[in-house]
Amino acid sequence: MGERVLQTPCGAVRGTERENGVLFRGIRYATAERFAYPTPVTGWEGVYDATKQELNCFQYDTFRPEAKETGNFYYEEFRKGQTFLYDENALTLNIVTPLQAENCPVLIFIHGGGHETGTVGELPHGDTEEYAKRGIVYVSVGYRLNVFSLYRSRNYGLYDQMAAIRWVYDNISGFGGDPERITIMGQSAGAMSVTDLLYTQALKGIVKGAVMLSGAGMIPKVVRPLTEAQSASFWDQVQERAGAESEEAFRALPAEKIWEAWYQVSRERNDMHYLQPGIDGKIIPDLPQNVRKAGTDLDIPLMMGVTSQDFMPYLIFELAYGWAKRNAREGRQPVYGFFFDRELPGNRYKAYHASDLWYFFGNMDKCWRPFEKTDYDLSAQMIGYVANFVRKGDPNGGELPLWKPVTKSHRGFRKFDGVSEGYASPLECRRKLWHTFLRDKGPM
Repeated sequence: MGERVLQTPCGAVRGTERENGVLFRGIRYATAERFAYPTPVTGWEGVYDATKQELNCFQYDTFRPEAKETGNFYYEEFRKGQTFLYDENALTLNIVTPLQAENCPVLIFIHGGGHETGTVGELPHGDTEEYAKRGIVYVSVGYRLNVFSLYRSRNYGLYDQMAAIRWVYDNISGFGGDPERITIMGQSAGAMSVTDLLYTQALKGIVKGAVMLSGAGMIPKVVRPLTEAQSASFWDQVQERAGAESEEAFRALPAEKIWEAWYQVSRERNDMHYLQPGIDGKIIPDLPQNVRKAGTDLDIPLMMGVTSQDFMPYLIFELAYGWAKRNAREGRQPVYGFFFDRELPGNRYKAYHASDLWYFFGNMDKCWRPFEKTDYDLSAQMIGYVANFVRKGDPNGGELPLWKPVTKSHRGFRKFDGVSEGYASPLECRRKLWHTFLRDKGPM
């Protein structure tokens, strides 16, 4: 491995050259004060050192180390053995470019974690070279989480994501990327964030396609996002729990005390309203149902799907399928649906929530699971579909089996199980997902 220095609109940046790509870690795209909107980074002095470990935003592991918790499936699966650095002002991203990058399409990934946790560099998405090998510039984005993002429904985390996307648009040419071919991708809360970003017109002309894994679609009205006024009682209770007599005093508290008060109250309330972005009048301008009814959400090609042991599988599928049907019915851009049903080797969990990340990003050699040739072949196929989609808004091409979008006459979701090359009908998906919910749940 060596080093590579590139000249970008922000200035010179140093990355690490590897076998299949060049990795730039921890590039700061914006700065932000506590409970304030991000300010984009427009330049720096000297050569930016992007060879060191990135910073991540404050989260559970910052204050209560996950390694000390028992039975944390997702820590064991994706983060065990890794170390992470945290900072309150840590709006950073990682970029992996092809070795010889020039006018390459760009894929931006927004991680999941329930709007509470998640890092820029964790496995399997952190520094994958699979897309660089296929001529695509890959970007992994960090953003504010939990209380520091969701405070009073002001959507600081979503504004961070938008700032990152705009930074990529303005600067990615310096990394060999084509700013006119940007696709955004998210998983779980990251997919929900992508959905939210499509409600605004602010990214029109910048984002040309979107991929959403286990989180596409409108949240039901029963857990609809709230306005600042509607969420005020919750945040007043958090402030009181922290022992602050005013909002100004609350803002000035140590970060740990703010997080701890939010964590305690949010668990006591056990209410999803306060664990998601709110209606801020800009990024989420109105109830999502009203935005969709008015047709003012971005109309771009979409890929979306679920895993067969997904979290709330019956609901997640219906949300994605409803979006696909709506686009087909109204003649909007195509939706390519998938149903991931590969039983992962290694333990009793099968196609659990987030299991498809190993297949969409590779890095299987870094996983403890005894993956087989079938798994590697399926991963290559799924990455190939995404790569095609990033290039041209259509997953088809090369020697890959045909993937049809959802239409009025074709309603199946492409089945990813390593065995079949066909589709799962809505009825097949529903039967499997209800079985999952009632008898064969994955980890929560």
